[in-house]
Amino acid sequence: MNKIILLGLNELNFEYIASYCKKGYLPTFNRLINDYGYTQTTSESEYKLLEPWIQWVTVHTGQTYNEHKVFRLGDIVDRKDLVQIWEKMEKKGKKIGAISPFNAANRLNTPNFFIPDPWTVTPPSGSWLIRKLATAVRQSVNDNAQERLQFSSIATILASLIVYVPFNRYNHYIKLITSKKKVGMKAIVLDSLLTDVFMHQWKRHKPDFSSLFLNSGAHIQHHYLFNSAVYEGDLENPEWYCPKAQDPLLTILEEYDNAIKRLDAEGVKLYIATGLHQKPHHHTTFYWRLKEHAAFLDAVGIRYKTVVPRMSRDFMIEFDNREDALASEKILESYVASDNKKEIFEVDNRGLSLFIELVYPHNIEDNFSIESSTGAPRIEQFRKLIAFVAIKNGEHHGVGYFMTNFKQSYPAEMPLKKLHDILLESAN
Repeated sequence: MNKIILLGLNELNFEYIASYCKKGYLPTFNRLINDYGYTQTTSESEYKLLEPWIQWVTVHTGQTYNEHKVFRLGDIVDRKDLVQIWEKMEKKGKKIGAISPFNAANRLNTPNFFIPDPWTVTPPSGSWLIRKLATAVRQSVNDNAQERLQFSSIATILASLIVYVPFNRYNHYIKLITSKKKVGMKAIVLDSLLTDVFMHQWKRHKPDFSSLFLNSGAHIQHHYLFNSAVYEGDLENPEWYCPKAQDPLLTILEEYDNAIKRLDAEGVKLYIATGLHQKPHHHTTFYWRLKEHAAFLDAVGIRYKTVVPRMSRDFMIEFDNREDALASEKILESYVASDNKKEIFEVDNRGLSLFIELVYPHNIEDNFSIESSTGAPRIEQFRKLIAFVAIKNGEHHGVGYFMTNFKQSYPAEMPLKKLHDILLESAN
């Protein structure tokens, strides 16, 4: 067990996993929990800091938020002062590989492979197909709310399925892809493909330290947790949104259970971490996303340099000067719903850039309009400019989980930042 793999299963709730195990599901999770147990990790206490792009930087750097100060997804790219675990491992002389590490910059000299997460603008490393797959994943994830998949992305994903997926798993993909009526299936297919790409690249290069980050479980908990057979709350998703007979959380957990089984069979030291976890949301909240960010900014008279979509309802705008940024902040913060005067956007001004969330939480009908007190134009039929993302089912909680596939003596609870040191020490 001289090879190390960090498997990030973002935001999974191990209490739910244990409940499914008691029902006879998830045999690999069940075996590891029974044989080796798991540790709870603790992170930030302030709710606004309980974001995965903050917590995973803590894992990657061994620093708390107060130490690393990375608040936005993508901020890591400009933080060359922060040395991440992959660079530290490379400096030890280790061969490195990474698939979709969350909020991580590729600063490696000679990685075996590196596919960034879909929201962090950093270069991929590897074969031409690996690099093209990184672009295809970025496009498909960021345009998911509009169900828009470019032909080049389709071609690359198909090529990747042919090259990276073992023949004996083709039937599995056929079942997933043809399950159009099952919600969350696109996300599940993506994590399945990322796992197969990782397995292919790992077997080819046998890196000493590698990481695989999978986010679909977090996505499904956020959007469909109320449909879980182990959810004990009173809220329900509408039938049009997710039929009562479907349990998307179990489906993705079964996918992860199989992935852990395959990784474990390679005889590696496997470290499984969640960063934080999700608990049930307690009221109905809708998520919306702009369809065409640049077109909207042009329509409301904002002068900007670039606009970059982020996860879900978020996006970032960069400016040539602070004056334009401040003027744009005032415009966006002034927009409210014409009928109930609730705010539409929440803005974080960083001087030359704005990080914006579309925070309006209610259902939006066709005749919905928004207006500004700054003289910016009133937008009629705002519904045409946005895409429905989801109904919020899960919300963040600072406790995370950490588990291995070998005997160890870790405490029952520890700060999340300690995982970084554990990984580094395991490579000695």
